[in-house]
Amino acid sequence: MSEQVNEQQAPTKEELMKFFQEQLDVKRLQVELQELNAAMATARVEELKALSFIAQMTNPETGKPQATQKHVVTQEDLDANPELVEAGVELGQEVLIPTSSVTEEKSRKLKKEKV
Repeated sequence: MSEQVNEQQAPTKEELMKFFQEQLDVKRLQVELQELNAAMATARVEELKALSFIAQMTNPETGKPQATQKHVVTQEDLDANPELVEAGVELGQEVLIPTSSVTEEKSRKLKKEKV
């Protein structure tokens, strides 16, 4: 009788298959969790981008929205502003820019042309 207790039986094929199936299920759940974590991180980034955009469009001094003008991004814009490329802005994309910046830029160009 003591010999029977000391002997370890090799797992059967069915037991091995069940064990491996359980491990596969665990791994599938781990992959699903990782995908959900990645999606959540992406959603947080998009939320931060939106909040940043809103903050930029709002004049912090008065708390009122700043007047904007539509502008199509040119290669000159991208060359002069590498931060636009880093932010994912592409050539030909339509963006909103503060009207005061447009007015200041045009007046600077006019002053340069007059000289």
